[in-house]
Amino acid sequence: MTAKAGVGGIGGVAPDLGTLHEFHGVQPVLPVSDVSRAARWFRDVLGFELDFIAGEPPSYARVKKGDRSYGDPVYLRLWQCNTRGTPPWRGEIVIHVGKDIDGLHAAYVKRGVTVIEPPISQPWGLREFAIREPDGHVLRFCGYLP
Repeated sequence: MTAKAGVGGIGGVAPDLGTLHEFHGVQPVLPVSDVSRAARWFRDVLGFELDFIAGEPPSYARVKKGDRSYGDPVYLRLWQCNTRGTPPWRGEIVIHVGKDIDGLHAAYVKRGVTVIEPPISQPWGLREFAIREPDGHVLRFCGYLP
């Protein structure tokens, strides 16, 4: 899809900024009630590694899964929010997995993860399942069907 004239591109077509600037990843920020607890949960239960934790007491962290041997790593940033008053926003993140989506689901079930949607093959070519982490965010893991 191209932009219409007047949007700021040359000759009426906006430049493809994603290609021009080489967009290559996303790092969603999840508001959490306790950064240290959330980082431990992502590490100990989901198998992520702690990339960094900042603040005293901790108020911001990043967890990571994977390396560049099969694509970009998955990074999630954890942000300490004041949970008094209105409940914090809840989000959903889709994480693409290269292989054995059912094996990953089984491993998470063994670790006591709250599965809210079991593995299912979708008509759009993905097999996926969804979990809820302790702060209420939905993490949907998916892999391409063979």
